[in-house]
Amino acid sequence: MKGVISLGQAVGIWLLIVVLSLGVGLIPLAIWAALVFLGASERAAKANETLDRTLMTGETVTARAVQHRAFALFKRRTVIAITSSRILTVQRGLLGGFKMADMQWKDLKDARLEQNILDSLCGSNLAFDSLLLGHAGIAVDGVPSEAASAMYAKAQYEEQAWEEKRRVRSLEETRAASGGVSIGAGDGAGPGPGGDRMVDEIRKAKDLLDAGAINDAEFQEMKAKILGRA
Repeated sequence: MKGVISLGQAVGIWLLIVVLSLGVGLIPLAIWAALVFLGASERAAKANETLDRTLMTGETVTARAVQHRAFALFKRRTVIAITSSRILTVQRGLLGGFKMADMQWKDLKDARLEQNILDSLCGSNLAFDSLLLGHAGIAVDGVPSEAASAMYAKAQYEEQAWEEKRRVRSLEETRAASGGVSIGAGDGAGPGPGGDRMVDEIRKAKDLLDAGAINDAEFQEMKAKILGRA
């Protein structure tokens, strides 16, 4: 929908200019059209070359695309790429230079894909939210749909992979903070008076269960071993 609105606004602006200027506006309209559409493939190639120069050593591109023209009628089109380590966008300035934005996979919070109407003309919209405070995330409208789907699939994979890594790390930290209960190891001291040592070990195991570091089956097994030694 955004692409259709953008096209409608552009057509409306130029029609208004042409009418108000009694037809003289056709001259700047023709110049604008020539600047926008003539040589578009060469400019897209230069934009991709700019992106390639920003890649880190060993970084490989999984998928890339140049934004559909419907979303960049009065500016340079954005180039977006999904690489082995991050999401990367590059936008060249009208008078030279470029602006780059990126997000490491480890910082990805959520990825979203929205397909526009008039798919061949407007493509799909991609958005990536960041876990980092102060990071606005990355959003590019009008990405060719086939490339957008490939980028979204890769982002979903990386998002889930890093969620699992963070979960495992959290469990390891919880285990460490709980003293890393070791069942059956013992230190030669034996249980204390009144079974205090046994109760303490069961309590530690229960703390691990409550923290999510172990499941109920593991807790029951640990408790059985403690009681078995008693």
